[in-house]
Amino acid sequence: MDVFSNAAQSAPMKKLIAAAVLSPEMHPDRVGERVAAIRQTLNMSKAEFADSLELDRSTMSKVESGTKGLDIIVGARIADFYGFGLDFIYRGVLSDTPPDLRSAVAANLQAVRLKKAKDDAEAKAT
Repeated sequence: MDVFSNAAQSAPMKKLIAAAVLSPEMHPDRVGERVAAIRQTLNMSKAEFADSLELDRSTMSKVESGTKGLDIIVGARIADFYGFGLDFIYRGVLSDTPPDLRSAVAANLQAVRLKKAKDDAEAKAT
């Protein structure tokens, strides 16, 4: 048995461990939905939001679609610049949002999830 493994061999194991340890709310799909809801609540385009966070625009699109995880540094910028706490961004704790924006972000989050479900259903039908 080989004691050493290369990165390609350990990648599936890392995903398995992450899935077992992390809450489902921390999955990139769920974090991306919340990031999109934050952006919509702030009435910003993807480009404006990405630029304000010093993030590549294509990376922002990948984060919002759930195909890329949100780096903690970017999450901290969202928290610092806009007042949305890391517990909301990464865990979905609605009480960690600015009180005056809480109902709007909840409504936008629901709209994001409904649109995603509709898009997924349409993709499955084709």
